[in-house]
Amino acid sequence: MIDLKNKTALEFYFADHFDTVLFPVLADIYLKEDDLIRAKKVCEIGLGYNPKHAEGLYTFSKVHLAEGDLKGAEKVLITLLNTGSIHLQGYIMLAGIQKELKRNVNTIESSWKEVLKIDPHHSDGLEYLQNLKKKSKSGNKTKKKNTRKKSLGTPRPMKAEDLESLSISPKLATFTLVKVLEDQGLFYQALDVLDILEKKGKNTKRITLEKTRIQNRLPHHKN
Repeated sequence: MIDLKNKTALEFYFADHFDTVLFPVLADIYLKEDDLIRAKKVCEIGLGYNPKHAEGLYTFSKVHLAEGDLKGAEKVLITLLNTGSIHLQGYIMLAGIQKELKRNVNTIESSWKEVLKIDPHHSDGLEYLQNLKKKSKSGNKTKKKNTRKKSLGTPRPMKAEDLESLSISPKLATFTLVKVLEDQGLFYQALDVLDILEKKGKNTKRITLEKTRIQNRLPHHKN
């Protein structure tokens, strides 16, 4: 049985099993300890064996972000989302990074729209799109005024392992672990971790969303 209470045990396990899908859990521990070198190395090795591991890519993007490498984080997040994974936090982080990098408005808008497809009530996403609409209306009014002033105005063109017996410590219960368990089809274990997070008073809105999504994937669930 893998003991997730013991970082050293995880390190030994990873050293003997580079292909383990648990690598994001170890990397996330290093990241929380601000040990970016080890966190990055674990992600690089783990992704070498599991290149489409959604939570591994997400953790790797967080390492880049902690290093101040926004472009690197953006690149990894795009890779993550191109795997087809429905990853709410990935889209949220991507939209924020693209705003910092001053990407094209349409690019940022697209990322926030993906966030709202998953969480229609996400406050930051709604606020961004509302502000965008206001700017668009304001711009249209200005154009109309300028057109009236010109007698013959020419319009300008627009520019374009054995995971089932995990010993889960409340200290190590994270959304990263939830995603790892879900990706392996261990839905009940993922729900158990969410229960732990709920007791710890974590993001209740996100927990509710995650629980609903995972419960909808249970084999006995009926639409």
